[in-house]
Amino acid sequence: MSSPVLAAPASVTLDEALRQMLAAGFRHLAIVDGRGCCVGVLAARAIAAASAGQRGLADLTAAEVLDHEAAVLDSHAVVVDAARLMRSTAVDAVALVDGSGSPVGMLTSSDLIRLIAS
Repeated sequence: MSSPVLAAPASVTLDEALRQMLAAGFRHLAIVDGRGCCVGVLAARAIAAASAGQRGLADLTAAEVLDHEAAVLDSHAVVVDAARLMRSTAVDAVALVDGSGSPVGMLTSSDLIRLIAS
């Protein structure tokens, strides 16, 4: 799990989100609402897919490309729950949140592979 988690508001443009991800060396960005609650995970692959469209990355926000089913779990969930959520939603990362819904970490498929291999 990566912690602290990289987060941005749902209104962040995709070009700014990509800049933040590249600067931090991450492939995922937790997206939060106005209260700081995690509403989903923006993946670099979603930005890449959006770049093939007719609108530029500066004209699209994270909210416009987020999956409708948020890949978010309570930080006390067990690893198998995260793996099941990844499988059922076809994502490669899950945001882990505290009791108030604020993101506290990001669990990726690479993290799961490292766990299995250890």
